[in-house]
Amino acid sequence: MSRTRLPSDFRCCNYHGIVSYVTKGRETVALSQEQYSPSITWIGDETVHRITELPAWERLFKRIVWAQIGDLKGLSILDFGSGEGITADHYAENNSVTAVEPSEEMLSSAWKDHEYKQIIGDVSVLSEYDDHTFDFIICHNVLEYIDDKQRTVNELARVLKQGGRLSIVKHNRAGRVMQMAVLLDDFEKANALLDGKNSTASKFGSIRYYEDQDISEWDRRLKLVDSYGIRTFWDLQQKQEKHDQEEWQERMIQLEMRVSQMDDYRRIAFFHHLIFTKEEVRMRNRGNYMDVETA
Repeated sequence: MSRTRLPSDFRCCNYHGIVSYVTKGRETVALSQEQYSPSITWIGDETVHRITELPAWERLFKRIVWAQIGDLKGLSILDFGSGEGITADHYAENNSVTAVEPSEEMLSSAWKDHEYKQIIGDVSVLSEYDDHTFDFIICHNVLEYIDDKQRTVNELARVLKQGGRLSIVKHNRAGRVMQMAVLLDDFEKANALLDGKNSTASKFGSIRYYEDQDISEWDRRLKLVDSYGIRTFWDLQQKQEKHDQEEWQERMIQLEMRVSQMDDYRRIAFFHHLIFTKEEVRMRNRGNYMDVETA
C-alpha cells in the first residue's frame, strides 16, 4: 500500500472511506482509502489521523463514549481537558468547538484534522466567557485530577446554556477494585480502594475519586438525565491479541452498549459516563460558590 503525498495547499475535509481534499482554490480531489497508510496520511506538512491508529483500549473507549453522546451537529461545544484533542477533533467536523488543555506536552501531538479553537490553560480561562455560551460541554476523566472540583463544576455550569448538556466521564471505584483484583493481581491496592483510599494513574498521578451524585450537589443547576457504564467487559477478555481486531471491537461495543444502562453492570464498570442538563434556577451568591434553587 503506497502513501500519497499531496501539495501543502491541500487541506483535509473528511475521511470516511473516501477522503476529500480541498485546495485553496476550492478544487476538490477525491482519493480512495487504498491510497493511504492504515493509520496516518501525510498532506504536505500535515497529517490525517485515523481512529485505528489508537491503542485498542482507547479506540474502544472513544467509540463507546461517542455512541453514548450521539450525533452532534451545529452546536457550540467546549471540550474541557481536551488532552490530545481526539474528541475535540471528532466533533469539530460538524460543530464549533473550543478545547481547553493545560498540558503543552499533550498538545504537541494534538489531532487537528478539523478546525477548532485550542486554548492552553485551566478553569481560570473560562472567566473570559459569558454565561450561557456553550450548547454542550465535554469533561472526560478530568475532575479526578483537580483539587477544587466544585469550583470547576460551577464554572462549567455557568458557561453552559440553559437546557444545554454536560458530559462527564469519571473513574468508578468499584470498577477499579475489579481491575486491581482480577487484571493486575494486586490485592493490596484492591483493599486500599475498598478502604476509601485513592489510586494512581501512570500519566496523570493521583486519582481522587468522587461519587456520581457529587456533581449535582456541587451545583444544583445540573440535573442528571443519563448514566452509563463504560469498560464493563473488555479488559476481562484475556486474549489481548483479539482486542485490535475490528470485528471483535464492533461486537464488544454492541455488548457494552447493551448493558451500559443496566444497573448491575454499570455498578462494576471501570468508568461512569454521566450526562447532565442545566435547569433554570434562582441563584444566591455565597462567597466563592453559588447556592442555587431550582425554579
